[in-house]
Amino acid sequence: MELNGPWFTDKKTSRIVLFKGVNLSGGAKLPVGMPSHQRHGYWVDYDRKVSFVGRPFPLDEADEHLQRLVSLGFNLLRFVVTWEAIEHEGPGIYDQDYIDYLMALLKRCQHYGLQAFIDPHQDSASIWSRHCGGSGHPGWTLTLAGLNPLNFPDTNAAIVHNLYPDPREYPKMIWNTNYAKLAAATLFTLFFAGKTFAPKCIVNGVHVQDYLQSHYINSLQQIAKAIHANGLENTVVIGYDTMNEPGQGYLPIPRLDQLSKEDTDFKMGLTPTAYQGMLLGSGIPTKVESWEFKWNGPKKTREELVNPGNVVAWLTDDELKEACDVFGWERDPAWTAGCIWALHGVWDKTTHQLLKPDYFATHPVTGKPTVYIDYWLEHVHHYASALRAVHSDAILFVQPPVLEVPPKMPSTLERIVYAPHWYDGLTLVKKKWCNYNVDFINLNRGKYGTGPLRFLRALRVGEKAIRQCFVDQLKTIQTEGLKNVGNYPCILGEIGIPYDLEVSDASSTSSVAYWWNWCLSFFTQTSRVAETSINSSNSPQNRALDANFNALEKNLLNYTLWNYMSDNSQVWGDEWNGEDLSIFQAPANTSLKNPAYSDDLEAVITSGSIAESSSSSNTVVAMPNSPAKKMPWNATDDYMDRMTNASTDSLQGLLQQTQQQTNVRNVISLHRPHPMLTAGIPTGINFISPTESASAIFEYTMHYQPQCDGPTEIYVPSCYFPLPAENTKVSVTVGTWKAQTTHNAYWTLLWTIEEGDAIPNATLKIEGVSIV
Repeated sequence: MELNGPWFTDKKTSRIVLFKGVNLSGGAKLPVGMPSHQRHGYWVDYDRKVSFVGRPFPLDEADEHLQRLVSLGFNLLRFVVTWEAIEHEGPGIYDQDYIDYLMALLKRCQHYGLQAFIDPHQDSASIWSRHCGGSGHPGWTLTLAGLNPLNFPDTNAAIVHNLYPDPREYPKMIWNTNYAKLAAATLFTLFFAGKTFAPKCIVNGVHVQDYLQSHYINSLQQIAKAIHANGLENTVVIGYDTMNEPGQGYLPIPRLDQLSKEDTDFKMGLTPTAYQGMLLGSGIPTKVESWEFKWNGPKKTREELVNPGNVVAWLTDDELKEACDVFGWERDPAWTAGCIWALHGVWDKTTHQLLKPDYFATHPVTGKPTVYIDYWLEHVHHYASALRAVHSDAILFVQPPVLEVPPKMPSTLERIVYAPHWYDGLTLVKKKWCNYNVDFINLNRGKYGTGPLRFLRALRVGEKAIRQCFVDQLKTIQTEGLKNVGNYPCILGEIGIPYDLEVSDASSTSSVAYWWNWCLSFFTQTSRVAETSINSSNSPQNRALDANFNALEKNLLNYTLWNYMSDNSQVWGDEWNGEDLSIFQAPANTSLKNPAYSDDLEAVITSGSIAESSSSSNTVVAMPNSPAKKMPWNATDDYMDRMTNASTDSLQGLLQQTQQQTNVRNVISLHRPHPMLTAGIPTGINFISPTESASAIFEYTMHYQPQCDGPTEIYVPSCYFPLPAENTKVSVTVGTWKAQTTHNAYWTLLWTIEEGDAIPNATLKIEGVSIV
């Protein structure tokens, strides 16, 4: 894979590759048998004995899932791994069984022509590990810092699903607040800037910052070495993401005794200041503000006394000694048990007074302002050097802190791709597709001025305005990347929707109808619309997903959807913190091969009396029968031959397999044509998703380049674009086209132009069928 300015290009043919990808998978964040809602087995022996072998799915299920992804037109995987999965047992102890499993799975990907980049995941929005309410890093890292995860709930050091009294009542998106709480903020500060702000934290003669970073980088290097040894470089694995959604810790908080005054910052539930978090962690009862998230920013609701029982989040001397014996650590005598920040004079444990409110805002020695990005870039350099020592031409997918303007990247970092994330935050938090939304990115960038009225200026009402709002936000992100990161490709590393959306009272796409219903609600009780199948054209899931896809296509962006999870549950969703963003869900009567992931509450809750779980409120049915007829298998096409080392016979067998499970989330807008290889420069994609009364239409425009070798190749789903002899119309403004079948779920359209000169605005149009 080559990088040519803002485009990925196929090295052999010089054609442009637009990646349509998916994250594989949210399930890889979790050990086997340990979903986030399960308490039994959590934090036993420092969680050293967990296993990730078989995550995201067992090898004997791989063909079924990979075939499904190919059938949906995906050509790239953001391949999720975690530091915990590699090095959970202890520092320097690598899980070779897990590494072997990954290599076997990547080889199956190779059979299907899928390419991948490795995502070293920690989740989410900078929460460090499962034990801080997120995912990613080993449990022993918290022990190394001197923290006790079992005491996080009482001290509000983290809100952890596994330890929540009733996991069904875990508040929506509350995990997202953990980034600012004691546990995650402390670990990220130590990881990126510990030598500056916690110089006494030395273990085995090495500062904890270097200790953490070296183990993190070395663990990922084990994966790179295995990929190299198995001949998977570039054929399958094209590069590596930097740390997923890196956290800033306490950098550079201006005052530790104040909450951020930014009304676009996410505040929900109990929200201690950084200083209050330190007090709570040391067993000091403290009154803390509670907040509620609204469309126009967070609102304070009340104050609440937290930790009246004087629980301490830090390990005692005896507990610390035991842990050091287990892991072979010898702490410097100056690094005593208890709060690291009290140890460094930030506050006084005797008087409970804050001594250095601006401690993290400036360098303690030089007095210079703290710039988090400087610390992050230093780490990225070390990380890239270590991986490229093994995989010399690896592409580095650069992911700065989420939702922020990317920094200027140094010219020494070559072969890089800007890999930001974006979600429709309102829908994600409310779990409802509303008839209004907010242009959050441009609001955050100052486009709408200052003061509370800027929220009204950024407000968008009606589906048409919302769709354009999404286009505008992704355009801003893309433009910022070209300006700051450089003339490199941009790929949306994460984008997606929650599928457990509530049924909205205002189902009309018209802004006038929305306002009329809103006004009527003051005088009458508006009846709720009937529940809609998730797979109908008017379902909130279909409308939300189509709006996301439309924004990507209008900006000609590469992307990897979040996410595909093989064992998504109707009760627990993605099995992680109440999230439910998987594009796949098996039918309810399908028995999972991993029995530990049970929908039965009694199997996952070991204390308290909790009633038996009810079924999911999200009504889902199978997609109506498509007008497409089953197509016979033809010879493996040229595209698949180029992208795989598998023999024609073996690939034919794989693609002919009967899919054993129906996807009950067969959302209509998921099925859309996509240009895989373009003999020129893409200039426009326009897709109209089908409804019961309107046909699907796809239009693609490019600037033809005669130096490209080979035709433009477009993936076409058969369900709404059956082969041309069966009601699909294809037209081109120049050149010729032909259909080449590869599988009953899709076909490949080859568009050939044999002109000797460049041709601007060459256009192809495919008109399909409506929903039957």
